[in-house]
Amino acid sequence: MFLRLAGVGFTLLGMAYLIIPRKIYHFGPEFLRDTQSESSDPDNLTVWIFRFIGVCLVVMGISYIF
Repeated sequence: MFLRLAGVGFTLLGMAYLIIPRKIYHFGPEFLRDTQSESSDPDNLTVWIFRFIGVCLVVMGISYIF
């Protein structure tokens, strides 16, 4: 039961990383942010890294559910 609940949580978090990576960027891990850049918007590489993290979380979550 707990693993399925964790799977649902991972899947929802992964979907958030996939759907709204630019909003997650502001609340995401600090080491993924470019501290030298003056703009607060992420570059394309960072957005794709967040999407890759989202795919990994979704796959991991689905594996826990099934």
